[in-house]
Amino acid sequence: MLLGTQSNVAALFRYGAAGVVGTLAHYTMLLSTVEIFGLSVLSATSIGFVIGAVVNHELNRRFVFDARGKSYGHTAVKFMIIAAVGFCINLAAMFVLNSLFALQYVVAQVLATGLVFLITFLLNKSWTFGT
Repeated sequence: MLLGTQSNVAALFRYGAAGVVGTLAHYTMLLSTVEIFGLSVLSATSIGFVIGAVVNHELNRRFVFDARGKSYGHTAVKFMIIAAVGFCINLAAMFVLNSLFALQYVVAQVLATGLVFLITFLLNKSWTFGT
């Protein structure tokens, strides 16, 4: 099982901590572009997601999976592919939760973030950083 060992739980915790930083960047952009600039929720979450992904790659590469010895370009490409998968999951979840079920957009984003967090951890652990 991928999460069953103590080292996997520790990596998940570090991934979560790095994710908090990236998520703060994402949510800051989401809230500011919706509330200040009047961007649509889907456009704003897209911009925020990309900014959060860039922040998260560097934190994951250095602190979560300690992949500093691996090619930066190699891990960046894989990470961004998985971020793109996460982006699609996030956008779909936001559309369903906010547009179809009329959940308030911040609540919808919190739920979408949890789903993306679990999926991308497993993918990054096994494929991007190969630990």
